[in-house]
Amino acid sequence: MKNLFALGLTLSLLLTSAASASDWAPQPHLKVAGEASITLDADRVDIHASFTSDHKNSRLALQELESRFGNLLRSLRRQLPENARLEAGQVRVHPRHKRSNDEWQIIGYTATRDLIVLDLPVEKTGEWVEKISQGQPSQLGPLNYHSTQATSQRNPALEEALADARNKAQIMAATLGQQLGKALQIEEISSPGIQARSAVMAADSSNESTPDMQPGRVETSARVQVIFELVD
Repeated sequence: MKNLFALGLTLSLLLTSAASASDWAPQPHLKVAGEASITLDADRVDIHASFTSDHKNSRLALQELESRFGNLLRSLRRQLPENARLEAGQVRVHPRHKRSNDEWQIIGYTATRDLIVLDLPVEKTGEWVEKISQGQPSQLGPLNYHSTQATSQRNPALEEALADARNKAQIMAATLGQQLGKALQIEEISSPGIQARSAVMAADSSNESTPDMQPGRVETSARVQVIFELVD
């Protein structure tokens, strides 16, 4: 008798929990997906550059690189715009090998160091590409464009995706002769995506004029799924 009572109580609790977990399910509802993709003008850019020096002696390769890189770094720090940042990587030295008579021999050393200018105002891109080029980088780029608007709002397209879902639902409800009620459930189908456009430039320190850089753009997108209540 006690077992039957316990079984009945357990079944009752399970039914109550299931009903409360989806208490809106019996209501007439409408499920729609909303999506949006917008393009923003970039107002900041990150410039990456790499510098190398080759020599038969590892110490001389390092000294040559540090002499050239150090002078450039000090000059750039004095001219750095407000809110922009400058990061210099660690020096890396590795041997260069050549195969001779089935054996690998060390023929010299390469010293490498990276430089990144972060959060530079986009209108100063050409000017700073020219400044960095004066240090004779082995590679100049990529240039990563981004938007402070996208960063501060996390994803500006999310609001438009929700509006798109509501507009679709209103059209469908009106076609059925019904009205749209409140949102019963909202789900983010895809994580907010902010795609910064980038470019890679060939290092050319012989160009004396300031490069004419085209403004970068930032693409942001979002996709959501919303369940709306339908009312008569």
